[in-house]
Amino acid sequence: MTPGGARLMVGFDGTHASDDLRRVLETTGARSVIVFARNLVDARQTSELIAEIRALVPWPLLIAVDQEGGAVVRLTRGITVFPGNLALAATGSRELALAQGRASGAELGALGFDLNLAPVVDLQTNPRNPGIGIRSFGSDPELALALASEVIRGHEEHGVGSCLKHFPGKGAADVDAHFELPVIQATLEEFRHPHLTMFEQLIRAGLGEAVMTTHVVVDGIDRERPATTSPCVVRDLLRGELGFTGLVITDDLEMGAITGDVAEVTVAAAVAGHDLMPICHDHGLQLRAAEALEAALSDGRLDRAEHEAAIARIEALAGREPAEPIDPRPGTAVAAEIAERAVCVLGDEQGLLPVTEDTDLLLLAARPRQMHGAEDAMIDDFEGYIREFLADNAPGTTVRVLADDLSPQQASIELDAALDHDRVLLASWNARIEPGMRFLLEAACRTLADRLIVVHLRNPFDQALVDPSITAMTAFGYRIVQLSALAAVLRGRRAAVGNFAASYL
Repeated sequence: MTPGGARLMVGFDGTHASDDLRRVLETTGARSVIVFARNLVDARQTSELIAEIRALVPWPLLIAVDQEGGAVVRLTRGITVFPGNLALAATGSRELALAQGRASGAELGALGFDLNLAPVVDLQTNPRNPGIGIRSFGSDPELALALASEVIRGHEEHGVGSCLKHFPGKGAADVDAHFELPVIQATLEEFRHPHLTMFEQLIRAGLGEAVMTTHVVVDGIDRERPATTSPCVVRDLLRGELGFTGLVITDDLEMGAITGDVAEVTVAAAVAGHDLMPICHDHGLQLRAAEALEAALSDGRLDRAEHEAAIARIEALAGREPAEPIDPRPGTAVAAEIAERAVCVLGDEQGLLPVTEDTDLLLLAARPRQMHGAEDAMIDDFEGYIREFLADNAPGTTVRVLADDLSPQQASIELDAALDHDRVLLASWNARIEPGMRFLLEAACRTLADRLIVVHLRNPFDQALVDPSITAMTAFGYRIVQLSALAAVLRGRRAAVGNFAASYL
């Protein structure tokens, strides 16, 4: 009989398949491994690592990765880094969505991945949502459905599974489940459209091999339990009403939204109807969760037949062998076209664009950094890339990379110095959440209005803090390909054609 721990998805540290990972797999019987940026160096090492992992045990393993594009990528070298869902929504192009899905599926499949834990299909109905934002296809249900469908179809052409997340939908949440439990106060009928409808339409179309539930309480579905431990969400709604027959996965059970004993929460998730439960970091928790699952099988809390059916669904997606990594250049071309067509000028009443190369330009740039637990692969040499792309090697450009913990006092010093320059480009970073950045952005709009150009790198919804008279632009993200696209518009080499309205409610 298959052990209880077979239903675990486990993470590990290091860039090689370690003895610790072997011990966890052999002890628990886990049928799935997830990799993160901490495990990955480049495409070739990733392919070799996957082969090493599969060689640790004699049973098939489902190898998964979160390679969403944009804010959430795990591998950045030797593979295409796509701009992300909100940038894709700004293009409004189904053709580009399919091209992205095909390129991503081909690359991930060649590396040996069975499942991409993407796409995010939460609809971004709350611009203050700290955990979704640019990971979403936006707030337009029709456009989001069309783009998600094409991305999934592109993956399927190369035999790589897709995962619809985060069920039943957390685009309306106002806190991040990586840190605390979101509670959405809505009846079932209030929540159904657009959130549940998005999942329903994809499931009815047979798209997505897996669904990931999230740590969120929706009052109208289950007022007492988050989706990850709720039979109402999994058995009644997802399996029952929506008829989903594929693999059901919880979000990581080590997130801050989980406050109880992780081992018992793992059992509760299995009882609720999940097939696979990720514990992504702590080997001790993985071993304890496996023991708790085995005990639940022994005492009847977990049905043995259902358990074996869950294992069959895991193994149905497992066991892909790595091949030679493919040439990422076709995918890179797709990513560049998405980035170029996504750039949006949000206002330029004063005609500050384009900026000529001989302009005395000050570039104030916030360094990209993790905003929540899902993000873990940033740009290594951000200042170098800022100089190369946004500063464009122009002799009249001064670059100032801002402190991560910018205080109002430091912001005031930066603003005083900015008065000595003809143009000031402020590359903002999540000003709605970070007090120092918000102070800088709002004060710059007041004191530098005649020379200020705002570029929203991390969160385009920061535009709500900017007066319409201020020149502003966004690429809906901060990846290298997006910095290059922004520079082309800034310098007048390309027109901005992105649609902000398509991405913002």
